[in-house]
Amino acid sequence: MQQKLFSNVVVVGANQKQVWQFLINPQHLSDWAPSITLVGEGKSSFTISRAEAALNQHEVISVEETEEGIKYTSTEGRLEYEVFFSIVGEGNQTTIQEDVYIPEKADLYLPVKLLTPIAKHAFNVNLNNLASLVKESTRLEK
Repeated sequence: MQQKLFSNVVVVGANQKQVWQFLINPQHLSDWAPSITLVGEGKSSFTISRAEAALNQHEVISVEETEEGIKYTSTEGRLEYEVFFSIVGEGNQTTIQEDVYIPEKADLYLPVKLLTPIAKHAFNVNLNNLASLVKESTRLEK
């Protein structure tokens, strides 16, 4: 059973397909999540390492496409979690909502009340970095 930890939303000046391409390709992850220094690809998952201290210094992430969006599932770190990206586009505007879930019985080193605002802020910074990167890439393609 999963519990929703938080949601973040951003609107980017790019079409839905462009946003989708960035999220489905894990090689872009280190471009918009600056604490990630290494992205190693596997068959249906990839490993990431962080230079800075983090709850998950190393983890394995699998990527799954659905009709509604893209799901990242993190395993092999201290905290397993899922991030679901809902991607809704209208013309050259796309809304990305990320919902972060953790197991209901997560073995945390911090109480959820303390972890949530810290994680929400870090994920929000990365989501805004993604929006900026997609927008800049779109601008350069024109």
